[in-house]
This record gives sequence, C-alpha cells and structure tokens, in this order.
Amino acid sequence: ATTVGAFAVATLCVLPLAAAEGLVPHTVEPVRLLWLLAYIGTVPTALAYALYFAGAAVVRSATVSVIMLLEPVSAAVLAVVLLGERLTAATLVGTALMLGSVGGLAVAETRAARTAEEEPALV
Repeated sequence: ATTVGAFAVATLCVLPLAAAEGLVPHTVEPVRLLWLLAYIGTVPTALAYALYFAGAAVVRSATVSVIMLLEPVSAAVLAVVLLGERLTAATLVGTALMLGSVGGLAVAETRAARTAEEEPALV
C-alpha cells in the first residue's frame, strides 16, 4: 500500500510537467502507444515491485539487504554489457564498495551461524 501511494504521489507531481510537454507523443498510432504505456506501467514496474516486496516479506532481512546492495552493481554491469556504456572511476569505486559490503555481510553471517552452532543450548 505504501508503494502504491508513493507511485500515486510521484505521478501527480510529474503530471503537470507531462501535460506541459504533451501527455501523448505525436504518433500515427496513439491507441497502440497508450496500450504500450499501460503495459510498461503495470507489468515491468508494478508487478516487479509487488514480487520484490512479497519476496522481501518471507526472506531474512540480511538477505534482502544484500540483494538491495547488489541492484546498482547489476545495473552497472547490464549497462556495460547491453548498452556498451563505459564505467567511470566513481562507478568502479562504488561497485568495489558495494561488493566489499556484500562480502562483509556474508562473512558476518557465516560467523554468526558458526557461533550459534557451537554454543550449547540452555535447558
């Protein structure tokens, strides 16, 4: 519900700018364009958020935080592979920091799991 509200507020904030520029670009097939816009708004956006938050609700918070840290890294990799982008020094440093954070979280989780196994249960 919060995400839907955030998207609604963002839509209302952008709507005046879209109206000033023209809501629908000039095209020979405006109906097809509107269907494509509706598809883009629902399937890859709304469905992706719904699935992401449904998954986050059933997975441990540490796992969710690692996945969130990997999102910008994967976006940078996809930009290089699919779009031919070049990574800047800042992007490389940021990627290294993100991957270092993911590695640190993995080490901390492994240590915590080992410690929990080694401690005798109190009865």
